[in-house]
Amino acid sequence: MRILQICSAHSIGGGERHVIDLSSSLTQRGHDVFAAVGPGSPVAARLSALPRENIGVFRLRNALDVRSAIAIGKFARENKIEMISAHLAKDYPITALAARRAGVPFTITRHVLFPMNRLHRTLLRNVSYVIAPSNAVADNLRRERVFPQEKIITIRHGLDIERFPEPVRTHHDSMVVGTIGNLDPVKGFDILIHAAKSVADTMPDVEFKIVGEDRSRRHHNEKGLRDLIARLDIQDSVTIAELSDDIQSTLAGFDLFVSASRSESFGLVIAEAMLSGIPVIATATEGAKEIISDPSLGQLVPIGSAQALAEGIAALLRDPNKREQFAISGRANVLKNFSLHRMVDETEALYHRVLDSK
Repeated sequence: MRILQICSAHSIGGGERHVIDLSSSLTQRGHDVFAAVGPGSPVAARLSALPRENIGVFRLRNALDVRSAIAIGKFARENKIEMISAHLAKDYPITALAARRAGVPFTITRHVLFPMNRLHRTLLRNVSYVIAPSNAVADNLRRERVFPQEKIITIRHGLDIERFPEPVRTHHDSMVVGTIGNLDPVKGFDILIHAAKSVADTMPDVEFKIVGEDRSRRHHNEKGLRDLIARLDIQDSVTIAELSDDIQSTLAGFDLFVSASRSESFGLVIAEAMLSGIPVIATATEGAKEIISDPSLGQLVPIGSAQALAEGIAALLRDPNKREQFAISGRANVLKNFSLHRMVDETEALYHRVLDSK
């Protein structure tokens, strides 16, 4: 197949990693994969499996960027693209117009739980399928009734298991509670910091590490978190570090992984922590509940409750047997249900179905 993936992202998150892993895997399977990205795209830099000439750079300024849609349609015709797929909301209308001009079908992947605009019912009426990377997203899409039910397909996000061999733990003197993610308010790092204060009052030797990237202008999200740490006077207990590409090494330094999110459509880093053999405690977001689907796999606490999170963290830190149980069963769950190989198999089959129905 000759497939064009469109992604205008300016930073790397779970959805962007989905695009990168999917595109690279399809290329390795012998398909001709192309990508349409924005100027200075961090996604393009990670698409090393694609030939450079297969990556086109377009303005992709907003959902009404007709000029980019026309240019992408031309790019698709010149490269004999058979179908187009988009991954960001602002790229959806551009993709629909580009696909129409190129005379090819298109799909979209919805990576978030935020409501879609009713205008999408008209703009995307010709979409072949809407892919949801979790059951939570699929259920949300069905409730919104923007698309016909039969067009909504769940293909669970998958992890490249080969990147996570048998767990390797870094030895350190104190217990380390860690978390990873973009420093957006939705990730609930402020809740974690309040929980850390409670834990530090009774377990002063515990270290908390927040590893993340601030996407906000002038880094006001990070400043707000650092100010909160200072107000609570827990600078010796809580640190904020820059996000690294080597997530395996980062996770290896944690004794316990925490997700304090207010909302998660999937929770990729939760699955990565479990795959790394790190026990997990998470707020009961829709995405976390899908991964921690049984009490033997990890611990869930109410969303937004720093007290419940603190109590859960403290109890797990005092219970090495339960942490070991979570580490073993959590990794087995991800190996079985959330592999990249399965995700690519299912996506490849769906793409074939789209082309066979033309």
